[in-house]
Amino acid sequence: MLYRHKISYRKRNTYNSTKYIRTTQMNYSLEEIEKKRLLALQRKKQSQIQNNLSGSTIQNNSSSSAGNISSNATNAGINQNQSLSANKSFGHGPLKYADLKAKFRKDPPKNNGKFNKQIERFNPISTQNFFGNKKPNITGNCYMISDTRFTLETSQYFTPLVETLKTIPSRSYDMKTKSWNFLLKDYENVMEKIINFKSHVQITGLPKSVLQIFRKDDIPKDGESMELSDIDPQLLDSLMPFQREGICYGISKKGRCMIADDMGLGKTIQALGIAHYFRKSWPLLIVVPSSVRYQWADAIHMFLPSVPAHYVHHFTSTKDFIDNNKIVITTYDLLVRATNIFERQRFGFVILDESHALKSVKTARFKAAQCVVSQARHIILLSGTPALSRPIELYTQINLIMPNFIGYQEYGIRYCAGEKTSYGWNFSGSSNMQELQLLLKRTCVIRRLKNDVLNQLPSKKREVVMLDPDLIAVGTKDMIQISKQLERKVLTGMERHTALLQYYHESGIAKQKAICDYVSKLFKNNKKFVIFAHHQSVLEAICDVAESMDIKYIRIDGKTNPERRKYLVDKFQECDSYIAAVLSIATANAGITLTAAQLVVFAELFWNPGILCQAEDRVHRIGQNDNVTIQYLVAKQTADDYLWPLIQRKMNVLNEVGLDQDFSLTNIDVTRKSTLSSKQKPLEFFTNKGKYKHETDESVVENNENKTEDSVLGSQSSITGEYKELLELDNDSFDFCDWSDME
Repeated sequence: MLYRHKISYRKRNTYNSTKYIRTTQMNYSLEEIEKKRLLALQRKKQSQIQNNLSGSTIQNNSSSSAGNISSNATNAGINQNQSLSANKSFGHGPLKYADLKAKFRKDPPKNNGKFNKQIERFNPISTQNFFGNKKPNITGNCYMISDTRFTLETSQYFTPLVETLKTIPSRSYDMKTKSWNFLLKDYENVMEKIINFKSHVQITGLPKSVLQIFRKDDIPKDGESMELSDIDPQLLDSLMPFQREGICYGISKKGRCMIADDMGLGKTIQALGIAHYFRKSWPLLIVVPSSVRYQWADAIHMFLPSVPAHYVHHFTSTKDFIDNNKIVITTYDLLVRATNIFERQRFGFVILDESHALKSVKTARFKAAQCVVSQARHIILLSGTPALSRPIELYTQINLIMPNFIGYQEYGIRYCAGEKTSYGWNFSGSSNMQELQLLLKRTCVIRRLKNDVLNQLPSKKREVVMLDPDLIAVGTKDMIQISKQLERKVLTGMERHTALLQYYHESGIAKQKAICDYVSKLFKNNKKFVIFAHHQSVLEAICDVAESMDIKYIRIDGKTNPERRKYLVDKFQECDSYIAAVLSIATANAGITLTAAQLVVFAELFWNPGILCQAEDRVHRIGQNDNVTIQYLVAKQTADDYLWPLIQRKMNVLNEVGLDQDFSLTNIDVTRKSTLSSKQKPLEFFTNKGKYKHETDESVVENNENKTEDSVLGSQSSITGEYKELLELDNDSFDFCDWSDME
């Protein structure tokens, strides 16, 4: 039975577009209609299977919905399907991709030239056509090696590039590093020639900011040609050549620099020289660690006598106020707690001592210092160890001096081997250190080591280190009682002797904490040194600090037998791991050689300058190739106030009879000082006789009863501020006591 179907316009989807097809009237039997329906279902199912199996072999499974269709109809449908698929394989049918994928599963693309040809067809949108198919296999880096030359290092030898570099007139080849270097003026020329090999060579050039810095014509003037007559003559007369050079450097940088000289090279006097040169910009703010806050006032009085004493003000608490003082000295902790006060004052010149305390941008110290420094016209940073472990620690300090310095990230990537991690940038490494050193010197940093200026230093240099007063247990009941006893005018020689011995013993106990604090800092430097003390309790305290810090040391006192002493000395001399030699003044001042060290520290004083000189010469003797530094740790309001004048008195007597011991108080530098909270006579009374001449004439009373050479000279002030007569005892008064066993 035939049915006539009239099919009008209907919508049909193809793989590439939508078209409207008009069909004509067609006659189909029921059997033909059913075959077409089954064929359509079969095609749909095959397409789904091919998509799910990602191109697996198409299986010709009959549709379950075919039901009771005869095998002839099914076979006819399959044959018709195969015929249609064959006709569409080279057209645009939806089965093309699946058929090709199934076909080439059996015949891999590497064996099928036709498929490879289709894959390798030119695609104008692909990024490979714009940037090349391969990355350059040769890398290189440019960095400065001097103020006027830069070097180019490459990972491999590339002949065409080398031949091109040889055409540059300023070229120079370094056989050791196997790299080329050129004048900075040829930098653009070099980079232009390298561009011709960009497909093979990739070079990291110099940052723009670095180029600008090295191309500035601001080389510091020679110290001899710079006029420094405007600085206080007292300070100028005290300068060594390298210190004068440091002042000239600071002036050439308009008072904005860092002095990073090694310990003991006089950073304080250089900073004061620069500050006095720019004194028209004062008021001057000096920020220091709490342990050295009184050093600066003494240094100002010593090196700048033209500055009136009332100009100097110590800011000691948050309740303190700043009047019209020209010089204000404070600590980092007080700067943080009273930032608002210092911001309102607007200091024109700022000195930051031990500036490595500002190494982290996140600390409150740095933020407070940044607020104050931002208003200053001149700023000087002082630090013997500006970067304790990483170059990134320098950035915050340099940024205080030069706010427009290289960006933080740029600095970290170039000089700290910056790496991008999932947590951000890691700037804990180091890179391009030679260029960084040149860059810092060119911009704002001057640093000299002791080895650099040995010919300008004396072979033996003595320093007085004033211990931190906050760590000294003065004012105890026993010390107050002894102090009052020494004030009494009516005392026999034996009574004075007994009182002074007790005071000396109590002073050793009072100084222990401050001594241990200072010694712990020496241990951190990891450099050999010799330390002398008298009391067993002080020796024990020093050894406890060394053991708590895992520091290897030797100890020689009265209990050490000769064989053991020789063994310990050899170990200190030969083993680099042994940092300290803890020695008793009374028993180890002679007979041993410890030239492996260049630093001698006296934790306690001794009344005989000859013994002190002998102890110094354990290090300063034949076999010593470097200069020796001698440090005396003293504390105010202790027995040290009596022992210093005793040493001076004895030395003067020996000098008069021609028995010089090379021990003079006139060549001692005071490197650290502390406060004098009471009215007890200061040590400066004895070391600056000219300044206190009128006081000496009124207070020194000669004792006609004791005319011996060696005497104990002491002083203790009364409530009215008048100095009492100096204590004098015969040297024989001390001989009966066994000092080595004294606790």
